[in-house]
Amino acid sequence: MIVFVNGAFGVGKSTTVRALAARLTHALVLDPEKVGHMLWAQLPPDLRTEEFELEPVWPPLTHCMLDQAARAYDRPILVPMTIARPTVFAQIVQPLRDQGHQVRHFTLLASPVTIRARLRERGEGPDKWGPLSWEGNQIERCLDSLRTPLFATHLDTEHRPAEEIADEILAHTGLQLQVTR
Repeated sequence: MIVFVNGAFGVGKSTTVRALAARLTHALVLDPEKVGHMLWAQLPPDLRTEEFELEPVWPPLTHCMLDQAARAYDRPILVPMTIARPTVFAQIVQPLRDQGHQVRHFTLLASPVTIRARLRERGEGPDKWGPLSWEGNQIERCLDSLRTPLFATHLDTEHRPAEEIADEILAHTGLQLQVTR
């Protein structure tokens, strides 16, 4: 099973996936952001886009990584990544499902105020993009898209610890039977 944890930048995807991985010690955590950084390291600056979702090679590379890992390893795959554009979501998630992979997708939601506070807690601050970093400038755009039915199952993370969200994801997936604490 591929468990995709989506949400706006700073909502708690990586923290939630770490909590999931602590419960599912045999799971693989595959982070598509690292695929994006690898891609950017290979491209000259004039070919790099502002974000991974806009890189034409990133969706197929991410899809390939997840597809091949799911075929090669008999274990849950946990994927923390912001994908807020429906066209990019369709290039990664739907083909995985079409290829027979069981993909469970969850979108973490919180208020913009909470997400901004979480970004500040992790050290985000002013940069060339504005007073709260590039990620902070993307909150409303991401939330507007991610709240749509395409990105369901929606999980409210407002005032909830990551461990509680991880337990809810486990309950939705049925993977709680494999929990190791």
